[in-house]
Amino acid sequence: MDHKTLFPVLVDELRPDRLFPNLIAGLIVGILVITFSISLASLVFAGELSSFAPIGIMLTLFGTMIIGIVVTLFSSFPETIAAPQEVPAVILALIVASIFNTMPSEATQGETFITVVVAIALTSILTGLLFLALGYYKLGNLVRFLPYPVVGGFLAGTGWLLITGAITVMTDVSPDFSTIPALFQSDMWLRWLPALIFASLLLTILNHYRHFLILPTMILGAVGLFYVVMWITNTSIADLNTHGWLLETPEQTLSHSFAFSDLTDVNWLVILGQTGKVATILVISVVALLLNASGLELVVRKDIDLDHELQTVGIGNIICGFVGGLVGFHLLSESTLSHKIGGRGRLAGIIVVALCGLVLFLGGQILYFFPKLLLGSMLMMLGLSFLFEWIYKAWFKFSRIDCFIIVTILIVIAMVGFLQGVATGIVLTVVFFVINYSSINVVKHSYSSANYQSRVNRRRAHRKILIQKGNEIHILQLQGFIFFGTAHNLLTQVRRQIQKTRLPMVRFIVLDFGQVTGLDSTAMLSFKKMIHLAKMQQIVLVFTNPLIERDLSGQTNTIKRFFAQLSNIEKNETEKTIRIFPDLDYGLEWCENQILLSTGENPNDGKESLHFLFKSLFPDATNLDILLKYFERLDLGSGHYLMKEGDPPGELFFIESGQVTVQLEFPDRNPFRLGTRGVGEVVGEIGFYLNQSRTAAVVTKEPSTIQRLSWRALKQMEKNDPEVANLFHQGITLLLAERLTLLTNTINALQR
Repeated sequence: MDHKTLFPVLVDELRPDRLFPNLIAGLIVGILVITFSISLASLVFAGELSSFAPIGIMLTLFGTMIIGIVVTLFSSFPETIAAPQEVPAVILALIVASIFNTMPSEATQGETFITVVVAIALTSILTGLLFLALGYYKLGNLVRFLPYPVVGGFLAGTGWLLITGAITVMTDVSPDFSTIPALFQSDMWLRWLPALIFASLLLTILNHYRHFLILPTMILGAVGLFYVVMWITNTSIADLNTHGWLLETPEQTLSHSFAFSDLTDVNWLVILGQTGKVATILVISVVALLLNASGLELVVRKDIDLDHELQTVGIGNIICGFVGGLVGFHLLSESTLSHKIGGRGRLAGIIVVALCGLVLFLGGQILYFFPKLLLGSMLMMLGLSFLFEWIYKAWFKFSRIDCFIIVTILIVIAMVGFLQGVATGIVLTVVFFVINYSSINVVKHSYSSANYQSRVNRRRAHRKILIQKGNEIHILQLQGFIFFGTAHNLLTQVRRQIQKTRLPMVRFIVLDFGQVTGLDSTAMLSFKKMIHLAKMQQIVLVFTNPLIERDLSGQTNTIKRFFAQLSNIEKNETEKTIRIFPDLDYGLEWCENQILLSTGENPNDGKESLHFLFKSLFPDATNLDILLKYFERLDLGSGHYLMKEGDPPGELFFIESGQVTVQLEFPDRNPFRLGTRGVGEVVGEIGFYLNQSRTAAVVTKEPSTIQRLSWRALKQMEKNDPEVANLFHQGITLLLAERLTLLTNTINALQR
């Protein structure tokens, strides 16, 4: 949104009917944003750097203001609330702890602090640059490629680290196996156990009740209860500070904290050592931002321009980085809360930013009366919500494999680290994907030629032979991506089919690649074994692919290389174990022709008169010679059109010799063959009887003798020779019934 349209929009939101809901939404959400920003800053500047926590809080609030105002003013969704996020903050806490542990022993606390601040600043700037680049190049949908269980495991691990970080904030002790006894001492468990109880209570209430006042009321009530207990026990503010119950008073002011212009104190080598964790923040921040924005789309039922949001938040993080602020972007829960309260514009976000400014510049001393117990309980509530969502609820929503991946990532993150946990999750996802995909049958359909023939309509005698010997042709229609796992399963299936003894010996195995999307190089080894097996068993492997007659550059490289290798093998094969055809139909036609030839039949030659056909249909009929006088004999050459798509339906044709092809024709590509009709077949009868225009072209495939019957001749037959006409109609009915039976068998085979 530019400045010309922004100002009128903000003025419009000052109308009384819009001002009050925005004011309430901004105040309530502002309290939450401030509380959580302080909690996250306390998490990052915990442990040995807790003395710098107040300055860290001020830097964080300053960054919250910057990100908040940039996103509020320029987001494509005006109700968006943006602030520092817990997921990057958890990893930043690990970075800070690692920096402290790897700094030279002679380094001062000031040098460590400035190194930490610069590391945080660089992380925010790099994250902003990544956001900006992804948005500029329209790559907002990259989030769809991250495996969901990996995201879930990462968030579960984040929840665990939020809980352990909260304990560190409250006790200044980092939880591990060696510190567990210390955490359960009487003076120590009081610092974290009440926070755990309050966080659990808060999470339980929020899961059952959705009123927007619950969270701020409980926060204020918890602060009041803390000081009531301190008043009853007669504990002073000084005692609370001394015993670590409150945030420490800063030794520097905010203005002084920005005076460290001398970057010579920064240990750049230590920062460089955190490259892996910084990279994790970059990737996870992109995922979290896009997931949050997608979630907002579902809540408000509006489309959000993800690429625009990436650019907007990118600019905000770059500016935020220069003041040492934490990585931030859209808040899903706070934005949803603002929307439900009635915040319907940018004013609510501006009020949130204004509250942060008031606390930062005018009420900074108030921060030091914030109990660490409350900050820790907020972090614990976030952590418990992550664990509840991605461990407990995931058990009922996801498969056991996905749950195993999530729990494994959680354990690795807790025991080793973030990068190792995410890497473990990705490896497990890939391994289980390969295992699961290998179990998928790469064969979409498996059948014999007894119930699935080519689209060549053969004479009745030939059809009987092909049905009887149909089991000699075994057809495998392949699908999907073929790799080493599925290729081995295919080899096993072919071997099993060859070794069947109850069926007639298989002579042809047809492998159709029409629905194969690709294959890896290792799959070729299984096919070579298959070729060797076929040669040993004297079986012909017929490979069909509808793309091989087109430009090979249009295919995937793996399929192109595969069929190139097959072609070389086919050329060098003297026994012709391999045959390659442009599609399944042509491959089946060749196999059927070989079977007919082996029985002494010539599939291409022959002649069957109309009289002979009807005599085979009605052996007792005596008046068939009369039928011929109503037909017109046509002797046609190859390539002659009997009909074209859209022609009127005034004729039907009987093929006495030769063949015709029924095909769909296109202006920009080769015709698609619907079928080939041969001797003894009728074409054009559907449109003829239904009086519908032709839906396909019929062209002679070779020199043919055709008998033609016109609609006028049929009417004359019905008038002059009604018995012959009745016999003719019955004959057409029988031929159509036979064709329908073949089609039904094919459909049944495809559905098995």
